[in-house]
Amino acid sequence: MRQLEVNCSAGTILLWELVMRRSAITAKDAMRQGDDSQSGEGPNHVRRRFWLQLLVALCAVLAVTRIEIPPRTRWSRHTRLARTGPLALCLLGCWLQVAGRPAPRLEVFPKHFLLHPGEQIHYTVCESREGNQPRCPDAEFATQDPEIVRLIKPTGLFEALRPGRTELVVRTPTSERRVTIQVAGRAETPMMAVPHSTVREIVAKELLFVGHANLDGFDHTAVAKPGIDRLVQEAKKNGWTVVYWVSQEYPDWYTADRHPDYAIISEGQEHQIRVEAQRIVFAGGGFMFCLVRNAQMTLHSMLKHNVAPRIHFVFPAQAIWRGPADARPYPAPMVLLTTSFARCANDARAYDEVVVPFLDRMIMQFPVGGYPADPPAPPLSDLLKDWNIVVRFGDRFERVYRRGDSNKTLLVEFQGV
Repeated sequence: MRQLEVNCSAGTILLWELVMRRSAITAKDAMRQGDDSQSGEGPNHVRRRFWLQLLVALCAVLAVTRIEIPPRTRWSRHTRLARTGPLALCLLGCWLQVAGRPAPRLEVFPKHFLLHPGEQIHYTVCESREGNQPRCPDAEFATQDPEIVRLIKPTGLFEALRPGRTELVVRTPTSERRVTIQVAGRAETPMMAVPHSTVREIVAKELLFVGHANLDGFDHTAVAKPGIDRLVQEAKKNGWTVVYWVSQEYPDWYTADRHPDYAIISEGQEHQIRVEAQRIVFAGGGFMFCLVRNAQMTLHSMLKHNVAPRIHFVFPAQAIWRGPADARPYPAPMVLLTTSFARCANDARAYDEVVVPFLDRMIMQFPVGGYPADPPAPPLSDLLKDWNIVVRFGDRFERVYRRGDSNKTLLVEFQGV
């Protein structure tokens, strides 16, 4: 018995040393990782994890430590308490560390809660907890008064029916959020949009393409909306043909104008429409994904079906959005393309850091993101083999991206930079 007690005591001491060593390492991690934005854990979360690990280790020490007790026949109430009390306290502390964490906060996007009668909107829910990156879980949606705003699809698609106020109710397994929705103003008639597969061709002298012309959940703060609205107004004043690329899943409207010449349903701005125009202006977002896909598809069609020796693409930076400059995940607000240019020291740096990656992606990654799965043939890079590609920033900067062996030129112009 004496030898057994010595062995247990030695094991306890060794385990205690391991606990303290682990605690020291975790404490250093807490100090080192506390301000690391890439870790996804804030300082409070790291400290909480440290204390939780320490308590669990202490419980393990108490669980294996031999406590000398009288024979079973002479156990007393005080003896049992002395044996089990410390372990129970540690377990309680562990439970408090977990249960004491606040419930995640729910955010509803887009933050567009003033609707017109007849307007449809698709809400998305994200939850965030201090120190953690936000996540977008499945949620249950409802409204207090379905005669004012009714739920069309359980995924969060609603329709405003008549003027009034009601509450949007969002529930997840751990949280609930209520948001007031007001319906007012003149009724909005739904726009007649058609699938891109039903449109054979678009022919015009000048075209304005507005991608994601509805609040599709990404640019939920609508940073590009003012620039897009000005472009649409200018295009209509000058007699350009205006094309909205819209989503069927997110039918709430983003633009102030709701009367384009074409409203085409395309979830990722993919299409195989024959396009013929002297000049095409691309607006909307996102710059390195859906917008570049539209430029790819449009350019492929023009190269394959047309024989014009000059193609002119324009990208107005004040009407194009892209992901956050600090690479934060959704639902961080999008930023204008002008922000990317403004971060560069001069035009040469902007060309190298913003334009070249864009053109490389447009030409070599066809289609971007591998979507759609059945792109038209041949690859875009094959069609551009003998073309000159020239980049221009307004009237002040020009650079040849690629020289070809012919008099065919693709002019890529960036405005507002």
